[in-house]
Amino acid sequence: MNGGRGKAPGAGSPMLTSCSSQKMCSWMMSCCLALQHLAVQTSLLCIFHLLLLPTLPQEPPHAQTTSKLLAQSLFACGISTVLQTTLGSRLPLVQIPSFEYLVPAMVLSSHLSPGASKDRNGTAMASTCLVPHCRDTGSWADSLQEVSGAVLISGLIQLVLGVSGVCGWAVQHCGPMVLAPSLSIIGLSTYKEAAFFCSTNWGVALLLMLLAVTFSQHLRSCRLPFCAWPHAWEGSTEYSVPTLRTFSVLLPFAGVCIVCAILSYFHVPWESLDVTVAQLSWANSTSNAPWIRIPYAGAWRWPLLTPRALAVGIAMAIGSSMNSVGCYVLCGRLLRVPRLPSHACNRGLCMEGLGSLLAGLLGTTGGTASSIANTCATGFTQAGSCHSVQVSALLCMVLGMSPRLAGLLTHIPLAVHGGVLCVTYAVAVGTGISYFQYTDIDSGRNIFIVGFAMFMALLVPRWFGTALTPLATGWVPLDLLFLSLLMVPVFLTGFLSFFLENTVSGTLEERGLLSEQPWKARAGDCNLHGERGEVSQAYGLPTGLRRLLPSSCKAFPCCFLCPRSEEEEESSCATEEGTAAPGEGTHLLPKPSSGELQPAIRPSQTDMPAWHTVA
Repeated sequence: MNGGRGKAPGAGSPMLTSCSSQKMCSWMMSCCLALQHLAVQTSLLCIFHLLLLPTLPQEPPHAQTTSKLLAQSLFACGISTVLQTTLGSRLPLVQIPSFEYLVPAMVLSSHLSPGASKDRNGTAMASTCLVPHCRDTGSWADSLQEVSGAVLISGLIQLVLGVSGVCGWAVQHCGPMVLAPSLSIIGLSTYKEAAFFCSTNWGVALLLMLLAVTFSQHLRSCRLPFCAWPHAWEGSTEYSVPTLRTFSVLLPFAGVCIVCAILSYFHVPWESLDVTVAQLSWANSTSNAPWIRIPYAGAWRWPLLTPRALAVGIAMAIGSSMNSVGCYVLCGRLLRVPRLPSHACNRGLCMEGLGSLLAGLLGTTGGTASSIANTCATGFTQAGSCHSVQVSALLCMVLGMSPRLAGLLTHIPLAVHGGVLCVTYAVAVGTGISYFQYTDIDSGRNIFIVGFAMFMALLVPRWFGTALTPLATGWVPLDLLFLSLLMVPVFLTGFLSFFLENTVSGTLEERGLLSEQPWKARAGDCNLHGERGEVSQAYGLPTGLRRLLPSSCKAFPCCFLCPRSEEEEESSCATEEGTAAPGEGTHLLPKPSSGELQPAIRPSQTDMPAWHTVA
């Protein structure tokens, strides 16, 4: 991903030549890219429900019920995606219930139904509960009601984190030594789920991966002459669109699904389902689901707010917020736009909170968070567009109003879901590793921080998943809170790396705060008006809305959601350059008091990278 800006298509790692996030694609291109986003999004939604629904107590849901649940999730994700791309971070981010919602929901369901619990990847049936005093609360609908209450609480907490500016402050204190292990573990933490779904038929999964890799890498420069896309912003026609690379997820996805449908039509056995996998399969028929059903609040009864739901909701909010911040950084890196400003991060988290509030009121089992898989697909295919993401959001809302159409998504082969996980989350791992180039990776300090954070993030969830002795503090909601957080690898990696990076002493060179990213302007030079223009173009609010905000953005709490004026930025920069004490740095730790690095630091303040923090 760390390529140059070469104009020759296919040379090195070109920028997003197919369609940039600031330009409007033609409608045909946008619709095709929207279908590609929808394919990845539906795979993640199916995985989420396939792993969660069997863990709820009592009888499994009927086909009509699962279709309605999937439709409601699609509807909530569509609305949240529109909010994110118009009023939130303004990045082309698709919204889904992430794995950071799945783990706490499964912890809560295992508490409600000790006999039906399952570990995160759905492979090990558990006969005992992870927390003490497990009890069966009754019907499947009652359990769903409490999970929806946790989702509702998580949305409220995300709103508070965004409006208060906590999220933006944390982002400004995340250097390469925090981003590298966090992004890497986001990708690595899904390997169990990927292997589990691929195991239904490794041939199908490998076929999808082979086609995706071939189209995106080996044939990335291939251009089909009949695929010429007129640019809406220029009125011209671009004949050099690398079609196979641009649709290197959609074409394998559709092709493999067609092959599986043909094999099923001729009754050729191709899918091997053992007992565990068979329990995760969808119901055989969705013909009883209604064609049209408008989602509305309270459709599954109102969310149930209990101390258990409060504890799990807090864990959902913290985990999903950390996942979303990583997704913002990942998307900005893949799109090669300027660094993520605090106000964009705060707005994005607020919009996700609103989406989770809506999802909880609709009775879904997961909130909304930025999709790592869709963002990785953007980097994998080298095609990013806010317009196509908004079109996919409209398609989601249409599917969400038709449970019968949403039920058709349940016929996607399970091995296809596993293949999608493999080809998308691998990009997150590679992007995280690429951040190590800005640090002194030979430093013993850095080696320990990275190794310890990533190792513990994989060890602790595994230990709690197999521990015979449940976590017991004497209060069940506290047990659920700790367990929900400690079983999320993203939380463990982010917390440990952030804490160690900002408390263990180290030079700015060791921490990667003196390296300059080649595709970004110098963040330390506050007089570069061009960079402010690029930031405003990438993350700024719509023009019509900006005209209404200047007078109201200076009051709390709106001040954390709106960009500062140029006068305020110049004043802040002057204050930062003129009042900093010789021993003070912009991170939590003071600069080294010895003079070995100080003479070199002062003259190169303008060479600070984009993630360098401000006081």
